[in-house]
Amino acid sequence: MKQTAFGNVKIYDTNISFEQIYNKEYIPKEYIDDIKKANLLIIPNEDFRDEGDILFPETTREFYDYIRENANDDIVADIAISDEDFQRIELHSAVFEVAPIIIQYGLLPIATSIIGSFLYELAKKHHRKPEDTTAKVKIITEETKSKKCKTITYEGPVSGIKEALDEAAKDIFSKD
Repeated sequence: MKQTAFGNVKIYDTNISFEQIYNKEYIPKEYIDDIKKANLLIIPNEDFRDEGDILFPETTREFYDYIRENANDDIVADIAISDEDFQRIELHSAVFEVAPIIIQYGLLPIATSIIGSFLYELAKKHHRKPEDTTAKVKIITEETKSKKCKTITYEGPVSGIKEALDEAAKDIFSKD
């Protein structure tokens, strides 16, 4: 784990890739062509499995709408589940948890900016100070040429998320 001034950041290799996600049971086969167009895909949190249900954090719809309203044309976002099967879990926690995403590595700086802005606005909406509000984020990034995949996780104050994720993303694949 890499400790930063902004919270805890973990970076590790993973075998989760876009191709692997496309083959998951929860992917609606009738929408697979549209889902494959996405370079930022919101995926369920595997830790939330409850008797086979596929669950997303309670802020997922807001996050998806925020991406669609605020991302530039380089980002094509989608959720890896059909509307009918979408289920969210309300944790009633002091921690704002963003649904995990998988993104192409080249778009990581844009994604970290969007995530940071979303969480900052979410804290303000709930009348909480960003420095006193904890966020939890999981980003899987796939380097297009090498097909190597890494996971970045962050848990710490909303006020430091952008800087911490930017620092983690700088040379994530150059250390291999």
